[in-house]
Amino acid sequence: MRSQRGQVWAYLLLAVALVGAMAFGAYQTRLKNQYLREAENKYMAAFHKLKWTSENIEERMAKLMATNDPRLQESLLADLRVFSAQAVEHMATLPFTTMNTPRITNFLNTLRAQSDEKHHKLNTGQGLTDEDWNQLMELRHQAVYFEQELSNLLGLVGNNLIRWQPTVQATSPAQSGQASTPITKSVMLLEENLPVPPGEENALAPEKAQLPRPQTDPGPRVDAAAAAEAIKRFVDMPLAGEPVQTGVYDPEDTEKGLSLYYFDARKQNGLPMNFGVSVHGGHVVYMIDGRAVTEKKLSHEELIAKAKELLAKWGFDQVALVSSAENDGTLVMDFAPVAGGIAVHTEMIRVMLAMDNGELVGYDARAYWVNHVERDLPAPQIAAAEAAARTSPRLTVTGEPRLALIADRRGQERLVWEVPGRVEDQYFRVFVDAMDGTEVDLIRSVGDPAPPMQEG
Repeated sequence: MRSQRGQVWAYLLLAVALVGAMAFGAYQTRLKNQYLREAENKYMAAFHKLKWTSENIEERMAKLMATNDPRLQESLLADLRVFSAQAVEHMATLPFTTMNTPRITNFLNTLRAQSDEKHHKLNTGQGLTDEDWNQLMELRHQAVYFEQELSNLLGLVGNNLIRWQPTVQATSPAQSGQASTPITKSVMLLEENLPVPPGEENALAPEKAQLPRPQTDPGPRVDAAAAAEAIKRFVDMPLAGEPVQTGVYDPEDTEKGLSLYYFDARKQNGLPMNFGVSVHGGHVVYMIDGRAVTEKKLSHEELIAKAKELLAKWGFDQVALVSSAENDGTLVMDFAPVAGGIAVHTEMIRVMLAMDNGELVGYDARAYWVNHVERDLPAPQIAAAEAAARTSPRLTVTGEPRLALIADRRGQERLVWEVPGRVEDQYFRVFVDAMDGTEVDLIRSVGDPAPPMQEG
């Protein structure tokens, strides 16, 4: 009798465990489905913003070609400068990280640069030359095609005929889905057929892309074996086997750019990682890990502290946090190296950590290794308090200003006071020139749909 009761209890315990496991599995499934819905909504919102921005670009370009009023031309160019910057940001938000689209990238970046340059000419009393108008007409042709192709794609995604999740899987470095999707095919068709100015047809081919030349010698040349050892020292986890070299960029320095070894490596659980290691110096320049993160267990403070520990391990002892933003279960953090009490934003280092366990899932120090140089900066001519006083009377200063080195719209480095503040529920960072007190730039920190590299 006692033996039978023992068997009954065993069956009861097994039943309770089974029910608990089923309940936990159902809970995990709900969490995953919620995550997928949030990701789908995020990408759909970013695409609609990109489409709306492309319509504004096309409309402003059309008006610019038709008007002869310099004041209206200046206003339209100012709009184009803003909309082209927004288009770059919306493209970066979409899951196209591993797709090679140099023509699209060049079109948007050129539109932004040309709009800014020609706006400056008109603003300073100069007229636009025939060459200026020819450049704008070529950009107009590209803008028309860009908007038309996005309209075609909108007909599919807007009516829910295709979804974003397969594209996220296909374009992830882990490539957990099919190799291509209707979205990736549409984007690559746009890329291949986007008009380019005469004589530049081959300049934007992937094999022609060049990495900038470092301003400082990054160190002596290393071989691929030494680069693989640098990867093993860099990662904060054991690997399954040795890193495998998959390529090398400009091994003989014929392009005079940042020469890189390319490597693939695998974690012990089999998930892949991709690395770029400098041929000179053997520095890990970037790392990509495509694993999906569906849970958020760690706080921003914990992850920021972990990122600083990793940066110190990699040789970056003095850094200032510039921005942090969540993106698909990861915390994307941008840090500026601090030199002489100045946060050098032009040498930004990005660290991405998984919010479930703090694992490193992304790293990008290209800006550092290209732009790092010893600088002889002048002393600021205005104090922090004066810089704060120069900001808008509608801005409530929320913290102590700090010195920073940033690049202005034309790529010139400027020593500034970075003033944090808010207007109602919106937070900003205002950059005030430390020499003459003029406002150089401002970035919205909360509520802006832009990607984290421009956020804080």
